[in-house]
Amino acid sequence: MMNLIVSHPIAVAAIALGVLFAALVARALFAGYPPKLLGDSIMNQHQQALVAACADAFFPPGGPIPVSGTEAGLVAYTDGYLRRLNARGRFLLRLLFVFFELSPFVFGPRLRRFSQLALADRLTLLSQMAKSDIYFRRVAFLSMRTVLTMGYLSNARVAASMCMVMDPAPFEAKPLGSARGAAMVAA
Repeated sequence: MMNLIVSHPIAVAAIALGVLFAALVARALFAGYPPKLLGDSIMNQHQQALVAACADAFFPPGGPIPVSGTEAGLVAYTDGYLRRLNARGRFLLRLLFVFFELSPFVFGPRLRRFSQLALADRLTLLSQMAKSDIYFRRVAFLSMRTVLTMGYLSNARVAASMCMVMDPAPFEAKPLGSARGAAMVAA
C-alpha cells in the first residue's frame, strides 16, 4: 500500500509540497527573532521581542510622554511580573503572548508575526483588537494593555514627566498640612 502511494507522482508532489509548506510555516513562526534583551529572564527571546514590540506600540518613541515603552523597561517589568505569578498565571500570560504574536496571521493586516510588523501595522492591529466584535480579542487587548501600563506608570521617568506623586496608601487620611490634604480641603 505504501509503495503505491510513494510511487504515484501526484502523491510524491503533494508530500513534497506539504513538507515545504510545513518548513515555511516553521520558519515564519520560529526563526528570525533578535537575541534576548535580558539574559537571566524567564521569558524566551520570542516573548521578549513581542513585549518590546507591544511596549513601543502602546507607548511609542516620540509620543506625548517622551519615554518609549522599551526605554521605560517594560521587558524587565514584564519578566518580574511573570516571576511573581503562580504557574497558572504564567501559563495564561504566555498564552496571551502567543495569541498576540500570531494574531496577524489570522486577522491581518499582514501575514507576519506581531513582533515583525512595522509600527503603523502594529497600531492598526491594536486598534482593530480594541474595537473587535470578537470578545476574546478585546479582552486580550485590554489584558496586554493593563500589564504594560502598570509597568509604564511604575517607571520613575514616566511618573516625573506626568507629575505623578507616589502614594502607597491612597485611601488613608492625610494630615491637612500635606499637599494632598490641602487639595482635598480646597475641593
